Parts: sequence; structure tokens; C-alpha cells
Amino acid sequence: MKGIRLLPALVGIALLIGLFTGCGTSLANNDVTPGTASPSGGNADNDEPVFAESYKDIFKAIQYAQARNAGSNSLAIDTAGGAAVPQASPTPAPATNDAAETDGKAYSETNIQVAGVDEGDIVKTDGDYIYVLRDNELIIFKADGASTVRVSSVKVAGGDPSDTDDKKLMTNDYASDIYVTGNTAVVVVSQYSYMPYAESPGGKTDALPYGGDKQFSTIRIYDITDRATPVLKTELGQDGYVLTTRLIDTTLYMMSTYYVYSPSEENDGTYIPRVYANGTSELIKAGDIAIMPYFDSTSYTVICAYDLNSAALSASQSLLGGGSTVYMNADTLYIAASTSRQTTGTPYNKSVYTVTDYTRTNVTDITSFDVSGGGLALKATGTVTGYLNSQFNMDEYNGNLRVVTSTHTESWTEYTDEQMDWTNSIWADSENSNALYVLDGSMNVIGSIENLSENEQVYGVRFDGATGYVVTFRQVDPLFAVDLSDPAHPTVLSALKIPGFSEYLHVYSVGRLFGLGMDADEETGRTSGMKLTMFNTEDPTDVTVKHTLKLDSDYSSALYNHKAILISADQSIIAFPAENGYDIYGYADDTGFYKRASITGVEWVGDGRGLYIGDNAYIVSNNTVTVLDMTDFSIVTQIEF
Repeated sequence: MKGIRLLPALVGIALLIGLFTGCGTSLANNDVTPGTASPSGGNADNDEPVFAESYKDIFKAIQYAQARNAGSNSLAIDTAGGAAVPQASPTPAPATNDAAETDGKAYSETNIQVAGVDEGDIVKTDGDYIYVLRDNELIIFKADGASTVRVSSVKVAGGDPSDTDDKKLMTNDYASDIYVTGNTAVVVVSQYSYMPYAESPGGKTDALPYGGDKQFSTIRIYDITDRATPVLKTELGQDGYVLTTRLIDTTLYMMSTYYVYSPSEENDGTYIPRVYANGTSELIKAGDIAIMPYFDSTSYTVICAYDLNSAALSASQSLLGGGSTVYMNADTLYIAASTSRQTTGTPYNKSVYTVTDYTRTNVTDITSFDVSGGGLALKATGTVTGYLNSQFNMDEYNGNLRVVTSTHTESWTEYTDEQMDWTNSIWADSENSNALYVLDGSMNVIGSIENLSENEQVYGVRFDGATGYVVTFRQVDPLFAVDLSDPAHPTVLSALKIPGFSEYLHVYSVGRLFGLGMDADEETGRTSGMKLTMFNTEDPTDVTVKHTLKLDSDYSSALYNHKAILISADQSIIAFPAENGYDIYGYADDTGFYKRASITGVEWVGDGRGLYIGDNAYIVSNNTVTVLDMTDFSIVTQIEF
């Protein structure tokens, strides 16, 4: 295990004091002092998260970040060596939602990124029942074709705001996702508490640290053994806004973002996140909080593992420095935090001026956690240049993490006439580029392809074993196929250019890659409606377009939310919400795409979900379940709720 140290108290405090005073160990992973980190990423001896010894360590780190951000939105990196100081600001296969099976009936599951790692959604099925989260209600339907019936509903969030006599505490909540495993349903709920009265007690209470707003996230676990009568078993939670959740077997992982606004050294509850269980709470232990080697905001990523069998918190870790993009497989959780960092060159003299060169660019710090066996243990951290635009930009294969990034770089030079007390800045043209990095288990960069399609934007990314596919776009759509069989020497195999771009990529079958995206003018790059594309990837050195279909729609939530699309090569189904309905397409390798059905005239189809069980398809909208016969996709019945 690389990069994790539990420092003795005196050493840890001395290190933090060194950071706060701008001398000693650098916070920045990209400090290019000789013998440490490389500009493209990787680790140096000082690039390690440090577990806190006490809450005071954490308070000092937050103070440092607040002081820096008061004058800058980035951290300068002294290329001449020395510390970073505040400066003026100028191996799983890809998953599909192909069928599971119960009682001999095939049924679809939520479209997820990694097989075996479920993701929360607003509609779920177990092959017998359909579970719908709508307006803070969990509604359960018995799926039985023409005899489909609603069996129960239970309010899972959104109760009336509380108003206690002592603190005038107001609380609102709303449900965002559900999971179903066996006879257990889990509802992910965001809760928001605030004190609207001027006489609120401020920092006198740990529960509401500064008398103002507080956001926390909970899971509500229901026993659904009797589907007609769901019973709330317990409620568990943690501070912060829900970032995302994942379910592996019976362990649910919730990641939340907790912001620190008004920390008080006298009150640990003003800057330390809490965990909750059935109305009680406690502060997360200092030893479970890691201070990132670089962070530019006073926020945490709080990670909790909940054992659904025991209905209890089983592990917790927090990162002071946060993160916004999550990738997870059965063994490892990766959390990525993209920031902007500034490099300051060594000043030099030119005529009467003192000249200083500056560069500001994007970097992403990625932290890995061991989650094998339902655990949660911080492993290592590493850094790559650029930022990520979705969870699909990360993928692990054979123990190596592959990451696709985009970089926006600004450069400028300041000319200072100290005698006249005058400074002028000259800006160079900004640059955009893309890259692919391969990191080993210790989060060292071991291979890369840089300057991939300069001045274009990354749209779709999908990895399929040892091959990666990357779509960039400016006026046409280059689809790059990348050979990753030798992780130290990734190689571009082919680059196919076609009009438009694919926003979402999906491994449809062997040798076939599906793309959902937009058509565009080859000269101007202006989009002109959605399109479906099937790529022939049988020969990655010569990827070609097998079939394309232009659509009348200009928008679908499936472009940006992979859980909104239903894809099954076995059933020849590619289905998603469209502008005025829910559209179902089929695909034949010899003739291409064809429309099978379009469901219109119901509310909320724009964010609806489709699924199939046995011989029937089910389209769930805001207030209707539409049941279809899958032989011809004719409507069998509609159930309003």
C-alpha cells in the first residue's frame, strides 16, 4: 500500500504548520522539484494523504485553505523549487442492462457502468415487481402483463417541515434514488435543515454548527417481505450533499460532499462531518479523516459503507479536499477531484521590467480505496493533468486505472516596473488538449497518450477490456480506438472521423459499439438533431460506421444520464426518453436501426424509464405504467397512479 501514513502527533502538526506558513512540504502533487513528481502526474514522497491525529490538525488545514482562497482561486507552484505559496489570481468488463432471470423469465436491470456494481435510480425491478420512486413515494407494482396492478405505496420522504420549540429547526427532505435487493428496499434521501430565526443559537450546538443551513444525506432501509406493506427498519446517514451511491452485494456505499462554511475552533461540530443512526449522531473520528496533499476548497468527501443485513454503518472514511467524479468496481473505489493550478516561473529582468511567466491549467487528484469484502480502506492517491467530464472517463483493467482527461491551459506574462509601481499583463492564446493516462495500483502514471485531438472536446468514452474508445468533437467526430494491452505503452490504433459526435457509448455486442449522440454540420459544427450510430469494431485498427439513423428529436435525458437508456442486443432493443415520448428502436446488423414503438400522451416521459420482464415491456412515466407486448410493441394496458 502506497502513500498512507499515520504520523505521530508532533510530526503531523509540524508538517501542517509548515504548510500553513508556506514553507516545508508542498501541498501540490504537481510540484516539479527535481526528483519528485513529474508534470504529467504520479507520486512523490510528499504527495500522500495524511490521516489527522486530532481535530485541531483538521481545523488548521481548513484555516489554511480559507486564507489561500481569500486571495486566490488556485495554488501557485514554484518551478524553481520550494513550497507552494498563495499567489494572486490573474478489471471488470463494461456492464449492460441485458437480462437477469427469475422463475425462467428474463428481465432487464438498470444500465450501469460496471457489472456487479449497482447504481441507484428512480425505477427498479426484480423480475416480479416494479419499484417506482415518484414525488417522494415508493410505489410497488406487481408486474403481470395485462394484469399488472399497483400493490402498495409508502411515503419515503417529503414530510412536513419540523418546527421544534427550542431551536425553531426546520427540516425538509426529498428522495432521489432507490435500490432493491432481495426483500430489502433502500431509499436515498437528501435532508436539509435550517434555522430561519435571527435568535438561532449559532455555534452553541453541534447538531447545527453555526445556526444556519445544514445538508445531510440518509438511507432509509425498508423491509419489503410483504410488498403490500413496506416497513421502515432503520435510517442511517452522513453529513453533506449526496454525490453518488453504489451497491455491491449487500453493502451500500454513499459518497457525499460536505462543505465547511463557518468553522469555530471551540466547536468541533462546525467543521467535522457527522454520521447519523436513528436520530442520534456522532462526529467522524479524526483518524478516519485524510487531509489531501492538495485541496483548494474547504469541503470533504464523506464515504460511508452501510451493511444492509445488519442495517448498520460498517466503515467510514473522509477526504478533506473532496472529489466530484466516482468510479467503482467490486474491489476498488476511485474518487477524482479536478482543480485549477497555477505555475509561477522564476522572475527575470528585461529592460526596466521584472518579468514573471504564469501558467494555469487543470489537474485531477485521484484517490483509491480498497472495498473488497465490503470494506473501506484508503490505498493511494495520484495526479494526472486535465479534468474529467464523467464517470466513464475512468476504468480499471488488470489492476491499472485508465483515465481520459481534457486540459485547458492559460499562459500570461506580467511586466512590472517597480520604480513606477506599474504592472501590465500580456496573455497568450489559451490551449485545449486531451490525454489518456494509465496508473498502476500505487497510482503512479505508467503510460500515457498526450495531445490527443488538440482543441477538441471529449464527449464519449468507453473501455472494453484492453481497448478504449474516445470521442472528441469540434466540427467532426473523431472516434479513437486505443490499444491498452501494454499499459506502459498505450497506442492509438485508428481515428474515424464522421459528422457530429456520440455523447454516450455502449458495447452492444462483440465487434459492435453503439453511440447515442448528435448529428452536426461538417463545416460549422452546429448540431442538427440526435442520431444513432453503430460502429464496427471487429478490427480496432480500422473502425468503421456500420449503420447510422438520424432522429427528429433534439434532446434526450439519456444523452447525459446513462441510467435513462435501455439496451439489449438479445432483445434488439435500444430505448430512451425522447422530446415528445419514449422511443423504442431495434437493430439488425444487415439493415440497421428501425423504430419499434413510440409512447406518447403521458406525463414525464422526458425522464421516464423502460424495462422488460418476460414477454412484456413496461414504460414508466410520471403517472402511468404502460405495458407493451414485446412481439409487436402494441399497448396491452396502462395503469395510472
